[in-house]
Amino acid sequence: MSDFSTIASFYREKSLVQANAGKQLIELLEIAPDTDILDVGCGTGNLTAELREITSGRVVAIDPAEGMIRQAQALYGSQDIDFRMADGDALPFDNEFDLIFCSSVFQWFREPAATLANFAKALRPGGKVGIQAPATSRFCPNFLAAIARCRRAPRLATLFAGFRSPWFFRDSIHEYRTLFEQAGFIVTHCRIDETHQRYTVDKAIDIFNSGAAAGFLNQSYYAEPLPADFIELVLEEVRASFEEQADASGEIDLVFYRLFAVMRNVV
Repeated sequence: MSDFSTIASFYREKSLVQANAGKQLIELLEIAPDTDILDVGCGTGNLTAELREITSGRVVAIDPAEGMIRQAQALYGSQDIDFRMADGDALPFDNEFDLIFCSSVFQWFREPAATLANFAKALRPGGKVGIQAPATSRFCPNFLAAIARCRRAPRLATLFAGFRSPWFFRDSIHEYRTLFEQAGFIVTHCRIDETHQRYTVDKAIDIFNSGAAAGFLNQSYYAEPLPADFIELVLEEVRASFEEQADASGEIDLVFYRLFAVMRNVV
């Protein structure tokens, strides 16, 4: 089974797309040098460390995956960052932060309205939330084409028929903005970008394994028990699909649709 604890050992090196998008969010937020920050879904802490360099304020970073927090503490535990194993759906904070940084995580919240209410509670009045995350039901057409191939594969078709997506997506800026406003936030920035980046087949598989695999290769989201060779079978089909998508140079145009949003707390 693949989940964020099992991929923690290589997440920092493989999560190229998430890291690049996270850096864009940091620039968008224009963080003041004394900001108290909560990083929700910090992973192995590489972006948290960048936030620590920006501010002299308090920096707390949480993630529900034990393996991620263990890696983050090993890598950055000496940098005055408070790493904790905790879930964004149940934040133990009240009126404590100026900024909540939520990078490549929001799509995993099954009750986003409740999560946003927790964000508002953790923030001080006027505090900000910055979110970037895969967006729309077509979040990565390349990955979806590969999964469509898996659904047709004789040994995988029945299993994938019972797949239940773990992700929350909306297909328009208006839908995301409405969600944020209904949670009581003033939305100051909201957009969905279509990004293109060329990668080799091997690198595209690394990127698949760094995030999407935690859904598509996770027993928790399947109705039937997965066989021991399930991951191997799926990755064979994913590779075959990526090879079909590659051009003459052996590279894939990897496409992502990604939400960037900034909002202010008015409570």
